Amino acid sequence: MAQNVEKNAIILFTRIPVPGKTKTRLQPFLTAGECCLLHHAFIRDIHQVLRETKTACDIIVCYTPEGDLADMETLLPAACAFLPQRGLDIGQRMHNAMCSVLEKGYSRCLLVGSDLPLLRSEALDEAFCLLENRDIVLCPTEDGGYYLIGMKEPCEEVFHLLEYGVSTVFGKTLAAAAQCGKTCAAGAGTMDVDDCEDLLRLKERLESEEASVCPETRTVLAELFRKGRTP
Repeated sequence: MAQNVEKNAIILFTRIPVPGKTKTRLQPFLTAGECCLLHHAFIRDIHQVLRETKTACDIIVCYTPEGDLADMETLLPAACAFLPQRGLDIGQRMHNAMCSVLEKGYSRCLLVGSDLPLLRSEALDEAFCLLENRDIVLCPTEDGGYYLIGMKEPCEEVFHLLEYGVSTVFGKTLAAAAQCGKTCAAGAGTMDVDDCEDLLRLKERLESEEASVCPETRTVLAELFRKGRTP
């Protein structure tokens, strides 16, 4: 009798890096071109992290339509599929991405953002493990949001928040899941990089990290700050 082998997936939920469209909250501290360059570095680094997971999983990229898909295919050669984002707001787009992937027969699915230079593969493996005994896993960012949500079956209600990008997102998402009768677990936290303050904190933290941590981002930051740039 054939064994029922679990299939796991990680959705990388991201924009295609396009000057003037990506990381715009870092302007005018960075130029539009520099924002694009930094986002390229973020994606290259997270691509390596996704490949280092011990949990066998497929990488699926869910991208915004602006830009050239060929650019993403070059940045993410380990991805097995590329899906355009669908929906009127970020909540709808994340829910639709999760539905599209779970409908392909995956047992466990994680969705992560791309602005996570300090993300470790161990956090992803832990999230997959937490999903063995929970319906939903959520990993927080330091600003009160979340950078990862994982599920075994879709739950649209957790994406019905009125506002994302505020400090209550993590707590309200956990509450929404509980109201639906879903069991939840919180995974490891990390920082994401949205604005100039985040970028400066990242630069400072990297001074105490090993050189192997986010090498692409580290190289770009060194060049950006080479001339003593200040906010």
